[in-house]
Amino acid sequence: MGRVLAGHSSNLRITVETPYGEIILKAIEPELSSLPSRRIRASIQLKNGALDLVLDADDLVALRAGLNTFLRWIIALDKCLRLLDPSMHEETT
Repeated sequence: MGRVLAGHSSNLRITVETPYGEIILKAIEPELSSLPSRRIRASIQLKNGALDLVLDADDLVALRAGLNTFLRWIIALDKCLRLLDPSMHEETT
């Protein structure tokens, strides 16, 4: 997946159980070039319906912050897309 460039790294595979994997990827990609800290580097790609997130950090605090940030973005995007897509709502009668 990538070379470890720092002291701490994390590789996550997040299975997207909705049809929004590509949209989530495109929404997050611009954030990769403008991370708020120089202590963390990130990459993300979509493979077989799963988002592969790789984070390399200078320290554990930065790694934790990066993980929290990306996971919150992915969860928020998925929730918003589900709300906007009428096909994702179950009919209650």
